[in-house]
Amino acid sequence: MIESKLVQIQDVSVTFGSRRHPFTAVDHVSLDIYKGETFGLVGESGSGKTTLGRAVIRIHPTSGGRILFDGKQINGKISPALDREVTRRIQMIFQDPMSSLNERAKVDYIVSEGLYASGHKHLSETERKEKVAKALSDVGLLPEFASRFPHEFSGGQRQRIGIARALIMEPDFIIADEPISALDVSIRAQVLNLLSRLQKERDLTYLFIAHDLSVVRFICDRIAVIHKGKIVELTGSEELFLHPLHPYTRALLSAIPQPDPIAERQKKLLVYDPSCHHYGPGNGPQWQEILPGHFILANEEEMDGYRRQV
Repeated sequence: MIESKLVQIQDVSVTFGSRRHPFTAVDHVSLDIYKGETFGLVGESGSGKTTLGRAVIRIHPTSGGRILFDGKQINGKISPALDREVTRRIQMIFQDPMSSLNERAKVDYIVSEGLYASGHKHLSETERKEKVAKALSDVGLLPEFASRFPHEFSGGQRQRIGIARALIMEPDFIIADEPISALDVSIRAQVLNLLSRLQKERDLTYLFIAHDLSVVRFICDRIAVIHKGKIVELTGSEELFLHPLHPYTRALLSAIPQPDPIAERQKKLLVYDPSCHHYGPGNGPQWQEILPGHFILANEEEMDGYRRQV
């Protein structure tokens, strides 16, 4: 079966600041996300993972490269019709469920706000309320919650409201920006199971952004590791954990807490030092495929060392 590319990110850069003092948050990133998969993007705080997700949904403008959604370029200046299509078909679940919800609005308006903004004005009030009730029911909330305010809910319930807000648009692609990092450990699994169930029921495609590798291992099909705006390694989820090659990936994996106290005390924490990489003129790192489906950012000398490891 030939996999269909839903999202194609081609040599994309995102730069902030002025021309005299620019800051590159995303630096020439290229990757493909296939229809129906959960693609993980992991890295430490400030690595550029959220910026890349926001560039895909057009919150941040790109300074270079192309972003294709279902074969159409969606970054830069696009037509109003394509803008409405992108607004409907791409949705985002934000990290902090409280700050992403309007605390002065009731859940009924919060969930259905996208319908007003995307040309669903033909809906009657009864039809709109039915859609809100179904969206809330789909994420495990009671329809009568629509008359309440966000501050009346727990963190997990607020995140479910954020998921309902995305689902009511009937999207094809959802960007989940650390959707469980602000939640208690006891309800993280509930939200992850909810996302997995909704994906199967609605044939959704996810970009799952996180800094916790132990989480993405169990929900993602493929994982890309980003460091200072550059993707340094990309491969299947289990392959990344079994055969991590880039030293930054290994450093991230070494920081995963161990449930066994003895093993946690005895584990060796690795530290990634980018200054150890000495690249001469014409010998800089290139995006290369070391094994089928396993890509890494390295120069030829480093690639020789990685090949000996595999």
